[in-house]
Amino acid sequence: MTTRFTRLAGLCGILTPTITLTLIFVSIKLSPWFSWHDNALSDLGVSATPNLFNAALLIGGALQLVFVLGGLRSSLGPGRLARVGFTAIVIGAVALPLIGIVTEDYGRTHYYVAATYFLATPLGYILLGSAAIKRGQSVEGILSVAAGIAAILAIALVPHKRIAVPEILAATIMGVWTFAMSVKLLTGSAVDPQRRKHGQTQQTLKRQETGRAR
Repeated sequence: MTTRFTRLAGLCGILTPTITLTLIFVSIKLSPWFSWHDNALSDLGVSATPNLFNAALLIGGALQLVFVLGGLRSSLGPGRLARVGFTAIVIGAVALPLIGIVTEDYGRTHYYVAATYFLATPLGYILLGSAAIKRGQSVEGILSVAAGIAAILAIALVPHKRIAVPEILAATIMGVWTFAMSVKLLTGSAVDPQRRKHGQTQQTLKRQETGRAR
């Protein structure tokens, strides 16, 4: 059974990629000068119409933080690996809106902020996925690790003159992961492993008591 706040977090997780990516593409549509080959997405944040792009990152970052702190946290298992992975995703969620605040006008600082988002977030997926595999949640774990690796490879290996294409590919991959995890929260299938284990233990004890009563 999920709590109201967990459901809210799941809803925020679904809205994060939906709103953010939609606003980014609308911003691109309104910027005829923009070239996937010659620009970075952050160029939209210092253009003649920067508000839409920067708003996308601010709104997306706020929704992502609610999803991570209110929902993703509830599905964490025990162990350092899960905690470090969760921390990395929180750092990424904080960095996302900062990209829209610390724009390219701030020079090198902007690139440090953007790099933090595009590296910390997929690293968190890899660590959380590894922790899930250790807990026996193989499918979820493998998909999380795969998403993290794919996002990093998109940034590092996709051929580009500027970085707009790798950025949108990585953002889409991370958005799909967030969307999938959010659906799990809304359907109640993402449950704290400790609570799941406790529930299973209680069911076993109840069956034993019923058997003795007979």
